Amino acid sequence: MRSQDTASSQFKLSDLPRYEKTENTFQKAFIALQCNCALCATQLEMKVTVTETNGEIKEEAFCPQCNIRMRSKSHTLQ
Repeated sequence: MRSQDTASSQFKLSDLPRYEKTENTFQKAFIALQCNCALCATQLEMKVTVTETNGEIKEEAFCPQCNIRMRSKSHTLQ
């Protein structure tokens, strides 16, 4: 499947600008769960793969310390 990939990049979630309003403890805890490994608290890295043949964007969050995938989402382009 790698031969079909047209673009692939990796970045840390900390590289993204933050616009969230975290006014309470629950909001801060939710963002921490989304951005950090549940096992070791290392900041997650994202891998984004675009496949033109089926119009799909796949994003995977993984922990570089534990070397495990934490979540994976696919989005279909319209």
